[in-house]
Amino acid sequence: MLTAPRPHAGVEDTRTRILAAARTLFERNGTRGTTTREVAEIAGVNEATLFRHFGSKRALLDAMREAACGGEGFRAFLASLPNGDVAADLRAIARFTVDQMTARRAMMCISLAEDATATDDAPEWRGPTGVLNELADFLAVKVSDGVLAGDPMLMARCFLGTLFSYVVGRKLWAGAAQDASTLDRVVEVFLNGVAA
Repeated sequence: MLTAPRPHAGVEDTRTRILAAARTLFERNGTRGTTTREVAEIAGVNEATLFRHFGSKRALLDAMREAACGGEGFRAFLASLPNGDVAADLRAIARFTVDQMTARRAMMCISLAEDATATDDAPEWRGPTGVLNELADFLAVKVSDGVLAGDPMLMARCFLGTLFSYVVGRKLWAGAAQDASTLDRVVEVFLNGVAA
């Protein structure tokens, strides 16, 4: 049985190819060393198509960061948690998040470098909004259940920020392997500050 093609499948495919090309080139050459023309060429589109999808190099970088951070995978992971023991859930989230950040470390470094040298009023790197919002929603349920106390968005920012620092800092510590006991301690410290 043949299925009808999705109406926007070509648009989605083009966008995906542009994002993949941008990630490859930005990771290899940095954002300043990569032109939108090069990205379009690698993606197999013309530069006008790139700008039609993203509008600017900065918007392309922002979209690439968001796509690279795997918000859908994070949402699916959160949905798979047993949601019984908040500490166990947060330990699992910490391990999953650190694994994801480690796999995307080059992208994080590019984002930090881009934001550090930005001449506009762009805010400093805040991480992927999809992942941040998903974690805030998860924490909001725990607040409503009376297990945690505080602003879920602030808690999500603090938790992800600590994990981000851990991933970036590991480079300074001679690339130390992920240490489950350190992540367990991060969760313990976090819970000491937000437990109801």
